Amino acid sequence: MEKEEFYRSVENPEALNQETLTGFKQLTEDFPFFQAGWILYLKNCKLTGSEQFEEALKKTAPIVPDRKQLYRLLLSENENFAKSDYFNRMVVREVYTAGDATQQKPEKSLIDRFLSSDHSPIKLDKPGNEHFREDHENEDIVAKSVNESDELITETLAMIYFQQKKYDKALDAFQKLSLKYPEKSVYFASRIEEIEKLKNI
Repeated sequence: MEKEEFYRSVENPEALNQETLTGFKQLTEDFPFFQAGWILYLKNCKLTGSEQFEEALKKTAPIVPDRKQLYRLLLSENENFAKSDYFNRMVVREVYTAGDATQQKPEKSLIDRFLSSDHSPIKLDKPGNEHFREDHENEDIVAKSVNESDELITETLAMIYFQQKKYDKALDAFQKLSLKYPEKSVYFASRIEEIEKLKNI
């Protein structure tokens, strides 16, 4: 279907006939989500008394946002669709034309362009690379990540160490807590004494 024929059908729906029916059928097959095409195809089926009307209605109703407006457009006698606000909001101005579709080359997608370009892998393990670090630098990072901060040590953490029988860590945690909270130093001292007894067993 040519663009001009489509616009003629929009402006003059009484011109819909058996010949335009095949054009709109092809249009809806080529562009299944083109709502204006489906509405005109449905109207064409209704006006020509086509047996495809029921099937077209089942396919058109779900993709049209306002079924009341669809019903009104179908029942109206020879209404100029171009004057309908509802129809105009829906019409996409770029309409299928057979000549344009065959002449256009498909544009490469972003992924296809990336895959066709020559990209070498990024290597981070060469000296001189800004991301490369000597082994001793990596060891420093590992050591820093394993060290516990005194701020993070709590009585709950110390008790977890104790229950897991990690007595050295529990002892260290209770000693730090004793310095951090002097008002509870008697309690922490009793815990430290208990842990030392368990360590010696």
